Amino acid sequence: MNEQNVVRTALKIDNPVERDAYLDSVCGRDSLLRERLNALIRTHGEAGALSSSRAPEANQSTGLMPEHGAELEAESIIDDEVLAFLEPSTEPRSLGRLDHFEILKVVGKGGMGVVFKARDTRLQCIVAIKVLAAHLAASGAARQRFFREARAFAAVRDEHVVSIHAVSDDNRPVPYLVMEYIAGVSLEKRVKKHGPLAVKEILRIGMQAAAGLAAAHKQGLIHRDIKPANILLENSVERVKITDFGLARAADDVSL
Repeated sequence: MNEQNVVRTALKIDNPVERDAYLDSVCGRDSLLRERLNALIRTHGEAGALSSSRAPEANQSTGLMPEHGAELEAESIIDDEVLAFLEPSTEPRSLGRLDHFEILKVVGKGGMGVVFKARDTRLQCIVAIKVLAAHLAASGAARQRFFREARAFAAVRDEHVVSIHAVSDDNRPVPYLVMEYIAGVSLEKRVKKHGPLAVKEILRIGMQAAAGLAAAHKQGLIHRDIKPANILLENSVERVKITDFGLARAADDVSL
């Protein structure tokens, strides 16, 4: 059975009672399968793909895009490729496991890869995991560049740079980064939603972004893809956090 096809069909059923009846007919007495399908449906809704009548309350109240979705747009459908490399999990609210991380939801998917919200089962904390896209992971040069620069940028410690906690082993078929989880919105989304910023805000954001880049420059590292989509603004305080160090060069290596 293709779980994604079941989810697609279930999402087309607006009546909750009818949807539950459909899932009951598919899952029978398999409670683990039912929990996994429910988790997929919940995640699909959190990504903003459900109808407005079923939109997550958090997005309704804040108007923010999914957390840590700097350059990524949530797809209308969570396809098989997004979750194909995950291992099965017995936790009801988990989409699957990636090493010792329980994947809680898909934040977004784009040309560079997929971002997940996850729980580190060893440290019992919430993290963001960025998985390199399959077409980049298939390139030896891009993989080497990804690992080399990710490890270099992990040494950058600044309040205005998203911290990299760990990098996967070289021999994994799908490379990934483990980063601090930032709840907020990108500068790009902020401007699109609210329009041009006041001069005071422009100066504040510009100074904080410059401070983060300066911290990287002290390590001899250059971002190479600084743009509003890669500048995150934390909820409440709107502190600048620069993200996506190291991925631009990996993409360039594939296109050369």
